[in-house]
Amino acid sequence: MLLQEFLGIDEEIYLVEESYTTQRTLERTLQYLNGVRNFPVAESIRLIRVREGEHTLGLLFFNPADENVPVDFWSLFTGALASASMKTRFEALADSLLTSNPPEKDIELSFETWRNAINEYYSLMLVSRDLCPGCSVRPESYKSVFSENRVKKVTEIFELLRKKGYYPEGRLLEVCCGNGMSTLALYRLGLDPLAIEINKCTVCQGLEQQVLNPQRVVVMDATAISRYFEPGSFDAVMGFMLGLVYEFNKEIWTGIMREAVSVAAAGAVLLFTVSSKPEIEILADTLLKAGVEGEIVDNTDSEGTYDQWLFVGRKQKSKFSRP
Repeated sequence: MLLQEFLGIDEEIYLVEESYTTQRTLERTLQYLNGVRNFPVAESIRLIRVREGEHTLGLLFFNPADENVPVDFWSLFTGALASASMKTRFEALADSLLTSNPPEKDIELSFETWRNAINEYYSLMLVSRDLCPGCSVRPESYKSVFSENRVKKVTEIFELLRKKGYYPEGRLLEVCCGNGMSTLALYRLGLDPLAIEINKCTVCQGLEQQVLNPQRVVVMDATAISRYFEPGSFDAVMGFMLGLVYEFNKEIWTGIMREAVSVAAAGAVLLFTVSSKPEIEILADTLLKAGVEGEIVDNTDSEGTYDQWLFVGRKQKSKFSRP
């Protein structure tokens, strides 16, 4: 595990927060750290600090084995993924604890490296079923789940984008990635997206088949992206085979489009595919109104199944609205 590798420890590590998304609010983290600060701490406490420059990314406290827990382990607290206000509170608490308890290790890592390690932790916990007690889903074979024709279809879309001058690069976000069928195509193209998906089972499936990168996938609701990422966080936001998009459920999908635009940088590429023209027209209308300049592209083929219609465009420097 990356965390153990970076920290140079052999004992197990457990994050206090139960998921990537709860890292945003830090309810347990702040409660526990306040408890530590308000009670006398033994002089023999073992503490590790992880930082980027002067900013504390994480604190680890050693927990020796006892009659209740038969193995040694480290409790990990981090504020790196939190909102700005929560991050400030975490760092203030960390500073106060470090004043009276100098760490035995002071390790410097970049934020990106640290985030990838945290992502990997939650991915490994998911695959081991630690986040899903009582799970009865059995792993399926690769061939029964993944289709090379589907991967090829996505690859061909990127050849089309290159010709149109919309090829994405930089910081990439893939929404609604499912089990990683389309993500696999992105990897093969040399792209490294952060992939998000709300369905834990499909993410687990992609991880089990070693299709999804455990460091770069997050279980997250695409209708709430802006709660976890700041405006301008990504140079491209994409989603493949979204839907089905109907009149009765379009608010969900149009909401995802607005969220995608909100975290995209000026000039960012926005790319979304669906199976039918009416679906892409609904998404395109929302994207155009949200300040994206782009076009609907007919990508139909004889199979008539995947990625038949797409919208591609760029977020403009200033938002505008259309009546």
